[in-house]
Amino acid sequence: MIELKNVSKSFDDKKVLDSFSAVFEDGMYLLKGPSGIGKTTCIRLILGLLEPDEGTVERPSDMRFSVCFQENRLFEKETALTNILAVNEGVTVTDATSAILELLPSDSPNKKAGELSGGMKRRLAVIRAMLHDSDCVILDEPFTGLDDEARAKTISFIRARLNGRLLIVTSHDERGLEDLSVVNID
Repeated sequence: MIELKNVSKSFDDKKVLDSFSAVFEDGMYLLKGPSGIGKTTCIRLILGLLEPDEGTVERPSDMRFSVCFQENRLFEKETALTNILAVNEGVTVTDATSAILELLPSDSPNKKAGELSGGMKRRLAVIRAMLHDSDCVILDEPFTGLDDEARAKTISFIRARLNGRLLIVTSHDERGLEDLSVVNID
């Protein structure tokens, strides 16, 4: 379980979160709100990458996270396959290749990440996060740049690979995520 209690966070003179509280237990959650409202800040607080100005963030000290950040954070000069294997110690070449082929064209495993389109890079970043051994998966705007078909396939991939882990997705668009518990930031 992850709990944010009356969390506030400001950057310079701009308050991004103001006494925000939420509980994320087992299940799937959609952290929802318009762009710029503080979804990514909330994620960074959960991960311990930021400290709140006020309030507390409680999570198990041994909780393992896998994350797809808003930026893809890929190794652009390395292949799609290398991008998966470099951060997923227990994943075999066969499993990584199979996962890539679920969401990307057949020539993708050996293509350099820098040669992929924006939407393909986004899906590769999602694949990498979903294959990582973790207790909680956090996907920050994972559907950016995806058309409706790619979005639907990616959502199916995420669901198939979740394996009972806690899921927190940030998005301003609920399409295909209607069954997730919604946590609004406003």
